[in-house]
Amino acid sequence: MSKLHIALFLSLLGLHISGCSEEINDAPKAKFGNSGSLDGPYSIRDVLITDTSGASSNLGYGSVSSYPGASASISGLGIPAHISGYWSKPSDTSPHPVAYYRLDSAIDSKLAKQKVATLKGAYTKLKDKPGTIQVVVNKDQIQVFYTFKCFDVYDDCEKKEGADPNGWIQASPDGNTDVVMLFSGKGETSPTAFPASPYDKRLVRAKSVESTNITELILTSENGKSYTLGDNLDYPTSFSISWAKKTNPEADFSEWQFERYRLSGEFNAPALSEEAIQAYRRATNGYIKTSTFDIFAEDDSLFITYSAACLTDTVGERCEVAKDPENRWRYFDEIGRHALILFHGKGQKVPQ
Repeated sequence: MSKLHIALFLSLLGLHISGCSEEINDAPKAKFGNSGSLDGPYSIRDVLITDTSGASSNLGYGSVSSYPGASASISGLGIPAHISGYWSKPSDTSPHPVAYYRLDSAIDSKLAKQKVATLKGAYTKLKDKPGTIQVVVNKDQIQVFYTFKCFDVYDDCEKKEGADPNGWIQASPDGNTDVVMLFSGKGETSPTAFPASPYDKRLVRAKSVESTNITELILTSENGKSYTLGDNLDYPTSFSISWAKKTNPEADFSEWQFERYRLSGEFNAPALSEEAIQAYRRATNGYIKTSTFDIFAEDDSLFITYSAACLTDTVGERCEVAKDPENRWRYFDEIGRHALILFHGKGQKVPQ
């Protein structure tokens, strides 16, 4: 190959690489996020949008009641490729929401990129204004808008003639600016919080009771996955637990002696236990913040329980749990609150 051909080849290669780079860099990065609603109050606890590069931003900004809702700056999100999240509709008469929603879906990133480019190129004078990603909910529907927030009172929002042949550009829900809709979908609906969701995190905890401590703990879910302390799971189907009781707690550390126990077993059918968990949650008179699977032992006796921490509208007031006619839960001094008993049994003593 002659020097002329080599130079021409490198020149063309450079143009190709440069063109690809410009195309990638030309994709605008959203610097702001909004999370709002179209029909009154909602709680948007977790909505994760992932772009084509794998970067993501969580637009779960908590309580919202209108469009555009809550806002926050984000590190820079490119063209969206996936959305997942949870939101709920509060009740006017109860501390428990009337409905919970969740969604996990791909976003057509190629079409989204075309829509963003159309909106960006439609303005005749608007330059270098950062983009904003907006999440908007309406019952089970969730939409993703993109806007440059061009407001006629502040900006020249004149558009080029014929710049939107597909009719993608539309007025924002409040009519104050232009948006393009990158995604619209309907989530799954439930009257109760989805287990292991932001509204019902179920963390595994071990509690020490006097001189008895849990030493090993494995909970297994229906799909065979194992969980231990600090993990969040929907419901365990089996367990393997070991614990130790100090028999001479007043002695020096070097002279401590222990009786050791272990026990493996299975829980009731998940559907039956989940029914009991939801009954317990409905029996609370406050807003549930977190819930736990608490494991503790007293001598050779092992308890595995479910309980929740909640708050009321009155500062400092303890959340109460209504009495259960079926006696599925009771108050435990060991954990300081009412708890649903999932398992109670005797362990086998481990030979020394």
